[in-house]
Amino acid sequence: MSSVPRLHVLGCGRAASALARRLLDTGLLRPGLVVNRSLESARRAVAFIGAGQAAENLDRRVAGGWLMLGLPDGVLDTTLPALLTQLPAAPALAFHLSGSVEASVLRSAATAVAAVHPVRAFSDPGYACEHFAGTWCVAEGDERALSSLCPVFEAAGGRWLAFHARDKAAWHAATVAASNFLVTIQALARQLADRAGLTEAQSAEVLCDLQQGTLDLLRQGSPRQVLTGPIERGDEAACRRLMSPVSGLEVEQARLFSALGRATLDLARTKRGGRAGDASIEAMFSLTSD
Repeated sequence: MSSVPRLHVLGCGRAASALARRLLDTGLLRPGLVVNRSLESARRAVAFIGAGQAAENLDRRVAGGWLMLGLPDGVLDTTLPALLTQLPAAPALAFHLSGSVEASVLRSAATAVAAVHPVRAFSDPGYACEHFAGTWCVAEGDERALSSLCPVFEAAGGRWLAFHARDKAAWHAATVAASNFLVTIQALARQLADRAGLTEAQSAEVLCDLQQGTLDLLRQGSPRQVLTGPIERGDEAACRRLMSPVSGLEVEQARLFSALGRATLDLARTKRGGRAGDASIEAMFSLTSD
């Protein structure tokens, strides 16, 4: 493997574009081919990355380089084997960015393979690239691939965490619960704040500050220790008032609020034990469950 290998990219969406830019900025890799859904989209990716050569297909220049696959999980699961048989030459190392698909799907592509899942939202690749420093990069695969990738990702500002492929499904579910579900809860909270008369900008500022403060506490303590509020206190009157604005939400949103209320009550019981009013509170959060 060259001391400064070329980084080729197959599937250059938001995550792959941001990562390619950060990785190439280290100087530990040289730009290579960038292949996307169309030549035009590949050119846009190259413009964002600031380096590389847009191409319709990979060619023999991938030999000896590194191949990063930024393909959706569905493609990695179904059509990847056919794609790999069309590779004109073998890269020295291949890795994908999926949080749920194992690195072993790349076994026919290279002798050293890995999967690296950056634990960050990439909805805005420019923002993600700018704030990549400190991002956890959870990886599994061949030892040779991991030992080659680790110093490059760390030089790009990532924090490296290697684990076993058998734990991948549980890990991916954890990241979805922590990130995607957080966004869903924020959407629910903003609907309720809108009913309270807050503007969209006010809701975003206040609720995000509230969530950030809670996340800061969770970094220091367990969910059980951090939990507070009317459900944790067993305040029946306050919980009853909570359900008044919830009744005006769409059915699915009201059910979500109720399900979260019951789950929070379960967590509260593990913290402070059962209380006389718990059955009444549970009943309040069960009215919209059917």
